[in-house]
Amino acid sequence: MRNPHFDDGLLIWSDEFSGRYAPPDGGYAEQFDLQWQLHLEGRFQPSADASTDESAIADRVYEWTHQRPNGQSSYVLANGCRPLDVPIDPALIRGRRCIDIGCGLGRWTKTMLAIGAQSVLSVDVSESALAGVKTFNDETLRADVVGLTTKHPELIGRFDFANLWGVAMCTHDPLKAFLAAAQTVRPGGALYLMVYAPEGMHGSPLTNQRRRRFSQLHSIDEKLSYVERVFDRRWDDAVPCSENFKNIMRKVMRRPQGSKIGVLDALEPFYNWVIPLEVVQGWMKRAGFENVVLLNEFEPQKCAYHVLGMRAG
Repeated sequence: MRNPHFDDGLLIWSDEFSGRYAPPDGGYAEQFDLQWQLHLEGRFQPSADASTDESAIADRVYEWTHQRPNGQSSYVLANGCRPLDVPIDPALIRGRRCIDIGCGLGRWTKTMLAIGAQSVLSVDVSESALAGVKTFNDETLRADVVGLTTKHPELIGRFDFANLWGVAMCTHDPLKAFLAAAQTVRPGGALYLMVYAPEGMHGSPLTNQRRRRFSQLHSIDEKLSYVERVFDRRWDDAVPCSENFKNIMRKVMRRPQGSKIGVLDALEPFYNWVIPLEVVQGWMKRAGFENVVLLNEFEPQKCAYHVLGMRAG
């Protein structure tokens, strides 16, 4: 199957591509289930910012809302994470019906519940992901985001707050994925979108070279072995020598490594678009959202865009 990133040299999404590509062979469930299955088996631990431990969720609440847990006078996020430049008003979530589309391990589901959501519908295509989420949230739905409201029209206009965090860009048609998610928001509701930015690591030739090598491996053991190689910063023939020498220095200086599941998450998706901000703003306008705000405006080098839009009432 032709991959736009490896075969056509296309990393930056344009809406002109909508309708051009198809879901990956085997579908999205097969692609994304591996990392969550490994987590359930205890083989891969999530990075601290993706964890659903209580301390990590306290970090996520602060990251979104700037509200410190337990009335603490000061608070520092772990692992170099930073709070949004423009906090999300908790009133958009507290006492509201929310949906977490592409919930994965459920960190944002649990964050919304901690903020005080009336309910959260956790949606994912992976059975392993939902198995993990069901340990703390009974409301789950196994569904593909691109066809979400086509197959589940009962979700149209049902929610006060929708979270589409790190999902749309990993589909064959990010525009359709966004529009499907947007349909779930009622008039006067809000949608939080996170997509990878062109200036971040996901738009770099280095990441694409590693993703190409990963895609050429056939067995699970081979793929996991390559994840270990990237995580451990061992010599990698898939990337330039200069990057390998940088990794030697990173190891000498004991730079933080992130997590294996984070490496797998970067390498595994068949589609991994980066999306310009003006494209995101166009999506919001097309879907009837106004007061669109870039929530991480002052982040020096953006790996992603965090955008909140309010649907006209």
